[in-house]
Amino acid sequence: MSLKRRTLMGAGTAIALALAAPGLAQAELANVTIWVQSGPEAEALGEVARAYTENTGNPVTISPQGRAGWRQRYETALAAGSTEFDGVLHISRFVPALAAGGLIAPYDDYIAGAAEYDADDFPEIIQSEMKYDGTWYMMPTDITLETLVYRTDLIPEAPETWDDLRENALKFTQSHNPDSPTKYGFAYAGSPGNVMAAFLGIMGGHGGDFLDSQSCVTTDSPEVTAAWKMFVDMKNEDKVTPPDINAWDYPELLVGLQNGTLAQAQFFTAGMPILNDCAQSPDVCENLALVAQPEGPMGSKTRVNPLGVMMNAQSPNKDALWAFLEFATGKEGGVIYSKAGGQSPRSSVLANEEVASERPWVPEVLKASKAGMGTLRIAESREVAEAFDRYAQQAIAGQITPEESLIKAAEEMRAILGGC
Repeated sequence: MSLKRRTLMGAGTAIALALAAPGLAQAELANVTIWVQSGPEAEALGEVARAYTENTGNPVTISPQGRAGWRQRYETALAAGSTEFDGVLHISRFVPALAAGGLIAPYDDYIAGAAEYDADDFPEIIQSEMKYDGTWYMMPTDITLETLVYRTDLIPEAPETWDDLRENALKFTQSHNPDSPTKYGFAYAGSPGNVMAAFLGIMGGHGGDFLDSQSCVTTDSPEVTAAWKMFVDMKNEDKVTPPDINAWDYPELLVGLQNGTLAQAQFFTAGMPILNDCAQSPDVCENLALVAQPEGPMGSKTRVNPLGVMMNAQSPNKDALWAFLEFATGKEGGVIYSKAGGQSPRSSVLANEEVASERPWVPEVLKASKAGMGTLRIAESREVAEAFDRYAQQAIAGQITPEESLIKAAEEMRAILGGC
């Protein structure tokens, strides 16, 4: 079967034939290269690539990249028109700026031509996060939640509300309770570039958002202000978080949970396999649970932080990349990916008994995803996020009040968006 013939048939049909008869389509599609940060996603995608190549003969190179300077590295390459890679796996919040700049290519025509792909198997919040201006620019590989992980041996029942969480945090912070087995009662990813996302859950629970449906700035609204004041006060007034929380990210949270420093933390589902592995986390592996975020006045909202593969707009191998992604992010590939250490966001995979049996937190992931808070889907998302982060860091450091930080951030956001 020639490449031309295969292209006319459509990648989906070709993959189906190849999977049915291994060796039928040996090396008919070009080798594709996907850049991905080193870590569990790279390992899981590598397993899917091996299964795909074994069944189709079509080569795929998964190229792990160092985490330091990762985003700047691939964005610089995209802006320079590099064809060193065909796809790049990263988090969804960077899609709007890259799509608006024409640096990544859309997937809509591919999805429309893949009758068996079933994009509606992805929760609505995932579909939204994959798109810019109503168009798919990312194919979802992972659902990652930034949600609540707590010590079940210390806290028998998950906190229902943010007030409950705060009460637990006071009880299990040694400066308030010298008998506490944990040094701090709460922590989150407060480092620059992360705190805006860490704030999404509590903000949504209070009925707030950074922008309204007309893209008018609501960052200084009473709802956002109430949530932000509680969030910041847990560090500056209650002192239940590490004092250097504005330097904390995934590695610090992971270690803090592993070594018993923390009683509760906003943590990422991607780290749960490590925390539940008694070889890697022997002191806590049987005493940690993941649940949806606590409720605010408007219910429970959880930050959904999906990952996926963006297509390099300059790639000469777009059809070959899609052929792999149709399998990798499909129902079969999603199970392989999840069992190898990733977490497919497909509802059918999240409900898969075999996957859930190995990952007891998966039902909570499915539950939380139905009340998810996503990221900004506007072309100016990066500039708006940087404005918030600049003043948020000052508030967390105690240099300005929470209220003042939101007023200053909102003023700058309105200037960026040129409107309300």
